[in-house]
Amino acid sequence: MERKLVTENELLVFLNSELKKAGHPEDCHFDYLVRLKLDDRTGCNWAYANMKCDGIPENACPPHAEKIVAEARAQFNLRG
Repeated sequence: MERKLVTENELLVFLNSELKKAGHPEDCHFDYLVRLKLDDRTGCNWAYANMKCDGIPENACPPHAEKIVAEARAQFNLRG
């Protein structure tokens, strides 16, 4: 499957909208992405999205976040 090229901001908006659709509170959100120097073996050029949860313990961050990121890694690559 060919990945869609997007900016970091576009991808963060997508990831955060997916969190919201899954019913997660606004105080948990993705705040930045980590770009890879070289594409990984699947062809993805970013490694992960950092999740920030304001006012709650880190281990209470949404469990669906990993699935959202994994699905996005299969769909999108960062431009540039």
